[in-house]
Amino acid sequence: MVLTLYKLDASPPARAVTMVIEAANIPNVEYVDVNFLEKEHLKDNFLKMNPQHTVPTLQDDDFYVWDSHAIAVYLLTKYSKNTTLYPSDPKQRAIIDQRLHFDSGILFPSLRGAIEPVVYRGAKAIKPEALEKIKSGYDFSEKFLTKRWFAGDELTLADIFFMASISSLNEILPIDAAAYPKLTEWLNRCKELDYYKKMNEPGSIQLGNLVKSKLGSHIVSGITRTTASFQLNNLKKRIMVLKLYKMDASTPARALMMTIEAAKIPNIEFIEVNLAEGEHLNDEFVKMNPQHTVPTLQDDDFYLWDSHAIAVYLLTKYSNNTTLYPSDPKKRAIIDQRLYFDCGILFTSLRGAVEPIVYKNEGAFRPEDLEKMRSAYDLSEKFLTKRWVAGDEFSLADIFFMASIGTMEELLPIDPTTYPRITEWLNRCKELDYYKKKNVPGLKKLVDIIKSRLA
Repeated sequence: MVLTLYKLDASPPARAVTMVIEAANIPNVEYVDVNFLEKEHLKDNFLKMNPQHTVPTLQDDDFYVWDSHAIAVYLLTKYSKNTTLYPSDPKQRAIIDQRLHFDSGILFPSLRGAIEPVVYRGAKAIKPEALEKIKSGYDFSEKFLTKRWFAGDELTLADIFFMASISSLNEILPIDAAAYPKLTEWLNRCKELDYYKKMNEPGSIQLGNLVKSKLGSHIVSGITRTTASFQLNNLKKRIMVLKLYKMDASTPARALMMTIEAAKIPNIEFIEVNLAEGEHLNDEFVKMNPQHTVPTLQDDDFYLWDSHAIAVYLLTKYSNNTTLYPSDPKKRAIIDQRLYFDCGILFTSLRGAVEPIVYKNEGAFRPEDLEKMRSAYDLSEKFLTKRWVAGDEFSLADIFFMASIGTMEELLPIDPTTYPRITEWLNRCKELDYYKKKNVPGLKKLVDIIKSRLA
C-alpha cells in the first residue's frame, strides 16, 4: 500500500518525518508538496483530512494523522523493523518521549514564535524575547547531552527531531560553539548523516533564506543571560520506588495526577515543590531534571520529566489499563497527536498568557495571547467529532485536554454557542471523580494566584 505524506520542505516537522522515513527505510511513501503561499492547506479537501491544517499530514488508506511526532511513532510502529530509533524498553522509550515533547513544547514553538511575525506579519526584526526563548532551548539541549546522543548512546527518534528544529534555529540564531560545545559537536555529527544531507539540509537553508530575505539587515543579535541561585531544603526525603515531584497549581502536574488516579497506579509518593521559593532551581533538583520543571518522576535511579512522557511511561510499566492508551497503532497515533497538540498548542497558549502576569507583573492579558487561546478552542472544537477527544472511548488525550482547557476556561470563558462540543465535553469531564479530586483544588490555587496579580 502506498502511504501519502503531505509536506513542505521548509517545515522542520515535515523534514523530521522525511528523515525518519529515510532512516528507517520505510518504502512506498508518496510525497505531496503543499503550497502554503497559495493556501492549499486551507482548501476543503485538506481540511477534511486535517482540521488543524498543518504539515506534515499522513494518509494511510482512509486513516489520517497529523503532528510530526505522532506520525513518526505510527510509521515506526506499523511499518518499520528498526528497533533502535524507538526501542520498546519502557525507560528508553520514556526518555525519547520526553525529548519529543521538549521539541514539541519548547524547541519548535521557540522557532515558530521567532519567525511567524517576520514571515506572516511583516515584522522587520526578531523580538529579543523570542531570541531569548531560542537561547533557553539551546541551554537545556546542552544539558541534555550527557552522552553522545540526546537519549543515550544510540541515535534515536529524539535526535532526528532535534536536528530538524535545532538546524533551523541555527539559521536564525547561530549556535555559539564556546557556549554550547556539546550541542555544536552533536550537530556536526548529524550533518554527516546521509538523510540529514538529503532530507533536512535543503529545507533548512530554504527556511533560513526566507526569514533573512524578510528581515534584510534588521536581524537582532545579542542576548544577556540571567542566573539565579536558590536554596532547596525539603527534597531530602525517604527513597521509595516511585516519587512524583509536583505543584498542585501546575496544569501538567494535575493532568498526571488525574492519570495516576484514573489508572489506579499505587505506591507513589507525592512531593510538593515550591517554585516561588526556587526549590526547582536547587542543584539537587537540577541533577534530577536539568529543565527544572514539574512534574518530575523518580523511579529508583531513573528520572523523567514532561507530564505526557511520564503518563505514557506509567501506563506502559505500571498499569493494566488498556483504554487510556491502547496498543492499536491507529488509536495510539490519534491519542499521540492530541498529546502533542496539548504540548505544543493548548498548554503553550496557556503558558504564554499566564507567564507575563505571574512573572513579569503585567496587569492584563495581552490580546495576542487571548487570540492564541481562541485559536486553540477553534481547533479543539473541530477535533470533537465524537464523544471524546480521540474517539468513542475516553483516553489519555481527554485527561490532558481537561487539565489545559479547564484552566484556559478560567482565563477565557468558553462560549457555549460558539463551542457547543467543547462545552458538552468539559461538562462531562467535570463530573469525573478524579477531575474533582485531582484537578479542581490545584486549578483554584492557580486562578487565585493569577487574580491576585491582576487585581
